[in-house]
Amino acid sequence: MKRLIRYLGRLGGRVARAEAEAGALGFDELPVALIQLDAAGTMLRGNRGWELLSGRRVGDCLGLDHRQFLHIEDRNLWQQAMQGLEAGAAPWVGSLRYLGSAGELHWVEVRLARRPGGFVASLADISAQVPVHQQLQARHRSLNNLLDGLPLMVYRCRNNRHWSMEYVSAGCLELTGHAPQALVDSQSLTFNSLIHPQDRERVWRRVQEGVRAARPFAFDYRLLCADGSEKAVSERGRGIYSDLGDLLGLEGVVMQRDLDPACVQEIVAGFY
Repeated sequence: MKRLIRYLGRLGGRVARAEAEAGALGFDELPVALIQLDAAGTMLRGNRGWELLSGRRVGDCLGLDHRQFLHIEDRNLWQQAMQGLEAGAAPWVGSLRYLGSAGELHWVEVRLARRPGGFVASLADISAQVPVHQQLQARHRSLNNLLDGLPLMVYRCRNNRHWSMEYVSAGCLELTGHAPQALVDSQSLTFNSLIHPQDRERVWRRVQEGVRAARPFAFDYRLLCADGSEKAVSERGRGIYSDLGDLLGLEGVVMQRDLDPACVQEIVAGFY
């Protein structure tokens, strides 16, 4: 009888190991990214789908806070989802942006559920299903958050003597002392009125030269700020053209002259 019990015990152990191996194989081969986290959100496990989505080896991700793989604007949403589950909420489903190993963005549908001692989540890449305009809005929103604290403004305007603004970033207030909405589609406060009178004709001429040659333009001039002071600025911009070559408008950035242009150009490159 004792030998039978030992035999059954050994057999049970082999069955348990076989089930574990089969479970591990299924976890790795499922066509979606699967991750397991502890109660603090630290990565404990990931499958082959996670490696394909993130561009990172699972072994390099274990022990790391999962939030670091998310776009900075989506990390609070992830934290709120975990807190809701800890409070007894139903499994959370939502869309988050993940950063690939090369810095590329992936739009991902996340299904997050509570498990004893932590969480499990499935991640499905839905980037191809997200409309282009939604991706661009998100990029512009992210860029604005980066630029708001800098003395510069990103703009899109019409090519007329008023430089009629269609879009002005929040940095306009820091740069000029005027709120962005004061300049957009305004008839009373035009951007041209903020350019020093002695510089207006030169600015117009330099922009038109760039437009005619279909090349970017860059020059310095003086702005008249809301408090009456003058500020030396640098502008970098280009024309926006239709598929037929018609000029649709202008877009670019105006920055305080002592700001490092190389730094700004690196940031603003994501806007276009």
